[in-house]
Amino acid sequence: MKMEDLNWLKQAISKLDEQEAKALLHVLLVRSEQHEENELSEILQSVKESLHRLSKNDGKIEGLETVHIVFGDSTGGSLKASFRETSYELTEEIIVLSDNFSVGPIESLHTKKGLESRFQWFKENYHPFFDDFEQYKAGMVKAVEKIKAITPDQQVVIWTGENAAEQTGLRIVLYLLDKKPNKVLELNTFKAFHENFMYSQLEEEWLPRTSGELTPERLLLFYEQFELRPMRLAKRHALCDEGKNLLRMESLLRTWEHGELWHSNVDRDDDIIIRCAKYLHKEQSTYNFMKSARLIGEVIGHMQQYTGDEWIEFRLRALISKEVFVYRGDLQAMRLYEVKLNEEFLR
Repeated sequence: MKMEDLNWLKQAISKLDEQEAKALLHVLLVRSEQHEENELSEILQSVKESLHRLSKNDGKIEGLETVHIVFGDSTGGSLKASFRETSYELTEEIIVLSDNFSVGPIESLHTKKGLESRFQWFKENYHPFFDDFEQYKAGMVKAVEKIKAITPDQQVVIWTGENAAEQTGLRIVLYLLDKKPNKVLELNTFKAFHENFMYSQLEEEWLPRTSGELTPERLLLFYEQFELRPMRLAKRHALCDEGKNLLRMESLLRTWEHGELWHSNVDRDDDIIIRCAKYLHKEQSTYNFMKSARLIGEVIGHMQQYTGDEWIEFRLRALISKEVFVYRGDLQAMRLYEVKLNEEFLR
């Protein structure tokens, strides 16, 4: 090791307080017992890189004991609101991955090229949703870099739910955290909801499909009352491997079913779009055009899978191009056009 490398390493270590130093030593010892000898050098390298970042940050992250990783702006905003004016503001950091990982390409998403490819696909297919394309992309790049910069002494809480978006995100994040010695905990809001609200009537009327559907008050309740246990090493490795495989796939759509993540054909949701259109046509006094937003809302309300309305609108335009639907108006924005089923599909 070069002399200058030794100097910055000593400086970084000197900035650790007693608690941080003990935590770092503890995780190093634990991880050395859990890994093969040839993996230990990679773990040590990860620790060195984290110390280097800590040295460059010059103490800016001091006091942040826990890092929360959430998927979607709604969840991120609610969790930040729930921590406001609490002691968690001083000890917790929230990293928001704004994207919906159930849809769109995720191949090589952990690289700059992969991120560029993903957002270029959205820009071409989700118009005009990505008018703020560059700002959105920059936010994702920053979030990924923050995850890579998590220091070894911080515990990581990953918020998930029973849906493909958050379950895909969980696996990708665990891949990004591979070789890091941090304690990782998963807070599944769907399971937490069931544990805290066992009234059958409430369960029948409403279930959270994503963490973003929950109020700040409920998120705070779950964090404080839901029993969080460190993820078992075997499970972490298995999900990390799944994340690695996901980042090699070229699929555009993912399904969460029976506790497993599946790749699906892009036309998976086309049948429910057609069924909902038939239902809305039956409600009309005469066979006529309907607002595209009305149809998309009806589809979202009946879907078990979570995709977001942009994906359904993307598939609706695909069905228009196949002449399953006819339209009038301007396809450049959901609010600007109306649709109706081609008469031969009404039967």
